Amino acid sequence: MGIIVLALGLTSMMQLSVELTENELRAMLSLSPPQAPAPLPKPTNVFADNPDAAQLGKKLFFLEGLAGEGTTQSCASCHNPELGWADGLQFAIGDGVSTLNTPTVRNAAFNNFVFWDGSADSLWAQAAQPIESSLEMHGSRYGLLRTIASDEALLNEWQNLFGKIPAVAQDLTLPPHAAPNEEFNTNWMALTEESRLAVNTAFAKTLKAIAAFERTIVSERSNFDLFVEGLRTEDEELIKALSPQAQRGMKLFVGEANCISCHFGPLLSDGQFHNIGLEPYKDIPPEIGRPEGIEKVRLDLFNGRNQFSDDTSWKANGQMLYMISNEHTVGAMKTPSLRDVAATAPYMHDGRFKTLEEVVGFYNLLPGFPGVGHREETLNRLLLSDEQLAELVAFMKSLSSL
Repeated sequence: MGIIVLALGLTSMMQLSVELTENELRAMLSLSPPQAPAPLPKPTNVFADNPDAAQLGKKLFFLEGLAGEGTTQSCASCHNPELGWADGLQFAIGDGVSTLNTPTVRNAAFNNFVFWDGSADSLWAQAAQPIESSLEMHGSRYGLLRTIASDEALLNEWQNLFGKIPAVAQDLTLPPHAAPNEEFNTNWMALTEESRLAVNTAFAKTLKAIAAFERTIVSERSNFDLFVEGLRTEDEELIKALSPQAQRGMKLFVGEANCISCHFGPLLSDGQFHNIGLEPYKDIPPEIGRPEGIEKVRLDLFNGRNQFSDDTSWKANGQMLYMISNEHTVGAMKTPSLRDVAATAPYMHDGRFKTLEEVVGFYNLLPGFPGVGHREETLNRLLLSDEQLAELVAFMKSLSSL
């Protein structure tokens, strides 16, 4: 079956397994531009693209006990590169058990907001939360600095990048943990105001190094990208990288199934928040979603408009002007990227679906009603055949890095 692609700058009749309309072809090509996009600029973090910061951040990311004395977790405990930079579990397990599935770190640098509900406006702001969460690393900002200060090699690397670490971080007469939260607040308030500011400043710098490393974790080329390159260069061998079944799934994705309405662009995500109408899961209270996330961003000491940001201007933080909280965003969660999606099972914010087959099965019938809010009004049942659903899954699996 052939397709004429002259209108799009492709010069001949290519032999494909599907026939695409011009609009479908344009949509498909938009998912794989000739040059891979770079992560979003992050002026709130002057170390975002500093290779020395990324090198330090990598060491911190994989350091067990990073969050201070008595802690055992590392960032990689839940974001394991062998498990798609996630953990392969339904619910995140740290010092406790969460009711949320662990999102992958891969491609997180392309997001304006991080976490399922978008409760952090940058990667460096995001890194603060698991360090002090009682369900995750269960440490403290002061404990983290003590960890760095107690390791001579790590301390030297930190100080070469950021300057001298606060003296309070090396004061072993103090309790090992201090933070402005319920558990460690007494110790925190026992510090002088000057010491608290110094700890927060050094903590923010450390978070920015971790974020610099995370910005390097991006998807590689996939079979789908090779296929698109084959179309552009008229290379029949590259076109064969996408199986006939996956090509049919691709046509469904950009056409009849309209997955592209939320999963578009090179990341295959709109980066926005939607309530897709998942029924309550067992006895777990439903997540409020985006409205709660917005409230957390506004109150976050490390958001881009606060004092530890390297650029507090609205120009650098424009995404915060468009945080929408109303009845239509209740229960809404962030659209995940479909790049490398086959490596990050289970799926949805509560990890309820073990396979991609279950995911497309849900969208096919849209069963039940959400526990809060209302289902996205643009969503309609797909009502596809089993064969077509398998084709969609084949296409999504073709998005895996090679």
